[in-house]
Amino acid sequence: MGNTKNLEDFRLNKYLAPHLAWLKYGPDKAVEMSYSIYAIHAFYSTMEDIKDLEQQDTFVNNGRRSNVSIALWFLALESFINCICKIICLRQDQNFTKELSTKSIGKRLGFLFDIFEVEGEAMRKSGLIARVNEFVRFRNEIFHDRNIGEEIHFHKTNFSLRPFFSNQVDVFQSLLIFIEVSYGLRYVINGLDLMANVSIGKSELLIFEKLDKLYNSFLKTFFKRVLEKHELTTSLNLNIEDYYQPLPYSNTFFEIGEVVPVFQHQQQSDFIHPLNKEKTAIGAGLYAGIIEASGKTNGHYDSMNFILDWPKMYSKSRTS
Repeated sequence: MGNTKNLEDFRLNKYLAPHLAWLKYGPDKAVEMSYSIYAIHAFYSTMEDIKDLEQQDTFVNNGRRSNVSIALWFLALESFINCICKIICLRQDQNFTKELSTKSIGKRLGFLFDIFEVEGEAMRKSGLIARVNEFVRFRNEIFHDRNIGEEIHFHKTNFSLRPFFSNQVDVFQSLLIFIEVSYGLRYVINGLDLMANVSIGKSELLIFEKLDKLYNSFLKTFFKRVLEKHELTTSLNLNIEDYYQPLPYSNTFFEIGEVVPVFQHQQQSDFIHPLNKEKTAIGAGLYAGIIEASGKTNGHYDSMNFILDWPKMYSKSRTS
């Protein structure tokens, strides 16, 4: 006892958070590589969406987190683009906030294409910016909830005509756009591979693997086998082998070692806090309790409850 702290006090803990540092300024002006963290969350959310479809045997389950997964892949995409823009602005003494942050994602991507001309030319020819712009529109419809029933036609992607009604196909379309952008720009900082790292393993083992490798070896295979299990297909092209990807060390805009990734491998003393090592299941117990308190027996299925008084509502509807 006596060690109680506010959880808010731990927000700024940078333990294990990846950053890009321009060596001229050192770690004090490092740029957060938040896209890699978002990609980890998106990876596991996508895995759960596929699992929802796999394990359902009464209806085609579109994924309980599909909109969340889409949002996370979008966060990863925008963060990836911004991360590279920020390190360029730091090098060229530009103000990212004033000069780039208010521009559209397509224009920020165009800024990178102008800086990295070889990669930019190849990626422009592929039509990538059009796909990114459709992803932006799809995401905006979900985030701002502006749709009132009309269909939205996407011509360069396989997104749903009604964005709110999305499923695993939309999740994979979002993921594929992120991978395609990452493929083309992964080596623009000489000596580095900027492709997002995803943490995998178990309690006794921690591994970081590149997202594109995990996509091919796990996510794509998992999704295809689940589709086959339920005799389902998709018109979305799940292959990434044809995406443009330059060779390592092919871009010399940055010198090797000019920009390096940095990690804080030890926690600052302010963030060290003794935790209770007892194994508990507090949430599971509370959740089981609210189900038991409902008094409903197995086999009962509710509909959503928005009406205050069913008999009153029914009688009024009969007389109106």
